[in-house]
Amino acid sequence: MHFVVSWDIKAEGQEWDSINKEMKNCLSGYSWVRPLTTFYIVKVSSQSDWDSIQKNLVSIAKTAKKVNFIMSPLMMGGRYDGWLPQDLWDSIRERTK
Repeated sequence: MHFVVSWDIKAEGQEWDSINKEMKNCLSGYSWVRPLTTFYIVKVSSQSDWDSIQKNLVSIAKTAKKVNFIMSPLMMGGRYDGWLPQDLWDSIRERTK
């Protein structure tokens, strides 16, 4: 199973880096690929993993007040299209198969 998550941070410089690092830390321990600046495809094993990540991201968003994010529901399989380097497509397939 996998889901996608993306966020926008309304800050610059060091503040942006700090908030982005906190957001990325929510994905720590999971297999993910980042084909775009703040767009992640994350492989998880259960709904409770998704719930935990969502809860942590919401907590950061409420505290920072400078970040918006969106998460998809869990998906099995699926296919993505676009224009990316080949190695990213291989990484995406690893997480979505």
